[in-house]
Amino acid sequence: MINVSLFVHSLNKSSCSSYLFSTNIDIRTNHQYVQPCPVSIPCQCLCDIENKHLWIDCFNRQIKTLPIFKTIPTNNSIIEWNIDLAFNLFDNLNHSIWIPTNMHIGHLVFSGSLAYDLIVQLNLTHRHLIDTWPNQEHLSIINDDDDDDDDDDESDRFFDDYEEDNDNEVKNKSSVIQSYYEYTRHLTELTLRLRGETKQIKNFALSLAGEPSSVSILYLDHNSLDNVPIEALYNATSLYELYLSYNNISYLPAYAFGFSHRLTRLDLSHNQISSIDNLTFHRHPNAFAGPFLIDYLDLSHNQLTTLKPSIFSYLVNLRFLKLEHNQIHSLSAHLWTGLYRLKYLDLSHNYIENFTQAFYNSYLNELQHLKMTSNNINHLNSCEFLSLKALNKLNLSGNNLSSLDTCAFHGLSRTTSHSSLHIHLRSNHFETLHPCTFINFARSTIHVENNPLICNCSFNYLLHDRKSLAYTGQECRGGFAYQPQTQLFSPAVRKTNKPIGKKIVNNSITCRNAYKYYNKLCSKLDCTSICSPNERFIIQMTTIATPNKTISQFQQTIHLFLIILLYVIFKEKI
Repeated sequence: MINVSLFVHSLNKSSCSSYLFSTNIDIRTNHQYVQPCPVSIPCQCLCDIENKHLWIDCFNRQIKTLPIFKTIPTNNSIIEWNIDLAFNLFDNLNHSIWIPTNMHIGHLVFSGSLAYDLIVQLNLTHRHLIDTWPNQEHLSIINDDDDDDDDDDESDRFFDDYEEDNDNEVKNKSSVIQSYYEYTRHLTELTLRLRGETKQIKNFALSLAGEPSSVSILYLDHNSLDNVPIEALYNATSLYELYLSYNNISYLPAYAFGFSHRLTRLDLSHNQISSIDNLTFHRHPNAFAGPFLIDYLDLSHNQLTTLKPSIFSYLVNLRFLKLEHNQIHSLSAHLWTGLYRLKYLDLSHNYIENFTQAFYNSYLNELQHLKMTSNNINHLNSCEFLSLKALNKLNLSGNNLSSLDTCAFHGLSRTTSHSSLHIHLRSNHFETLHPCTFINFARSTIHVENNPLICNCSFNYLLHDRKSLAYTGQECRGGFAYQPQTQLFSPAVRKTNKPIGKKIVNNSITCRNAYKYYNKLCSKLDCTSICSPNERFIIQMTTIATPNKTISQFQQTIHLFLIILLYVIFKEKI
């Protein structure tokens, strides 16, 4: 005899798991409602058919305590769930055992925000946003896995997503960007409304450890935590990503992430962090390994003033380090010890006035993008970027620079077609640039927009040195009539905001002798010889002595035994 109920269930098995079956489909989101569900009403269990992800949806359900998760019979197989518990009435979360033995957690969401980036990353259209969104429209959100380009404008990314979803409706980019701002306005209003109806988490001691490993990605951003939830992170060896931005954290203690040896992404931005222990990012003494796999660390928008030497030395796989919008006033070359894979470093919007020899560290030989905009830098010494061999973008815009040492950028020049350098010197105080500053920068682009530049022979000389010079102000091309036998082509000058009706003021006869003088002057400039002592100094600074090893008593006994044995053998031979 055939069991009819089992037969029906087999026909309606969920797309996400053979142990679950679907009861209905939400045609707006293409998500299945599935049973059995580990939690009861008001939460719901959903299957994202497209991505084959299971979600326990407890978003904005006015829940006061953590739901009880029941065991689903699976013949000892593990089911992976994602849990959304954002915007509820939680205050303090402190549970040691809360997950059944056959449940693995991917995303665990306690975020108090409806930020665009979070929605794009998780594609949480199953939240109640469709019901609360104006006109109950489906959100134009697609998955976006490219998190590496930090310079992408958020509105541009929204444009790309919107264009893909609404190809027939997009007229031009400006209208879509306007839609983006309308979209973010709705998100902000909805976030404020939901926050008024719910609570923010002040204490999080929920155990993230267990067998099997419990949580992979944890969102605790936009809450009221005043410290790192160390109790929750103790033995949290399965954690890959941790988001603690927009909290009230002021101090990072020793070994704060010392057990998270799988952690790859850590966001601590928009807190009140003013102090970091020197062992914060090191392995806990009782841990198998520490957070050495972190490749993205965001400490921006905090209150850091100084950073201790070698504070990041354990993070040997770090690629992106964001320190913008702090109060950092000085840098040490030893700060970068261990960061030999670092590719992106953002130090913009700080109080840095002088960074003499701050990058004299051979560990930074893979750094590609250095951003130091909007500081108080007023002078650049020679040979400052010698160790940054791979740098292809240097941004010093928005500082107080008025002059440059002729060897300031030595070591950064690019002369091959497949390797270019972009130097941004926008919005400084340059009236002129020494004509020998950018010798051998033929494949580079120098951005000097929004400077009070004076059009003279030396500036005109730079324009004919076969480099791209982006600038605003008076048109400075022409000036010198080259001899016919000298086949010099016009440089790749990108002139922006070109004024109408301006005349070239350079006088060819006046500049002719000046150009001859500059040619002789620049040919004699030998930055290699000038900077060679600095290169030797960099090698000395980054040479780390081998740490002294403590010899145990057992090792001492073995050494003594070997010495006696050798003495006996030598005596017998005699």
